Amino acid sequence: MSTSTKKTAARIALGAAILVPSFMISDASATVRVCGERVKMTKMLSGKYQEKPKAIGVSSTGKTVLEVFTSSEGSWTLLLTTAKGMTCIMGAGHSWQDKDQTEFLPKT
Repeated sequence: MSTSTKKTAARIALGAAILVPSFMISDASATVRVCGERVKMTKMLSGKYQEKPKAIGVSSTGKTVLEVFTSSEGSWTLLLTTAKGMTCIMGAGHSWQDKDQTEFLPKT
């Protein structure tokens, strides 16, 4: 297991131990989501991983907010907050890189 994989696994385990977990299981596959109060989640990301807000967006329905937190070391976490105030870690990883938007445009 690589160091980055171990760090990601540790982040999810820590979040599960600190926060009240919410488990969502689908028929196709079992997925564990770590959920809790947004303030606790962001404090944990800031304190333990030095991650700060990088991007934010509101869904087309206006019922959820998606946030990306990143660190200068390249770790990242994707949070989803519902209109009812529940925040869940939807994904986490390593090797985050900021890209200029023009890099994704078709070459002419």
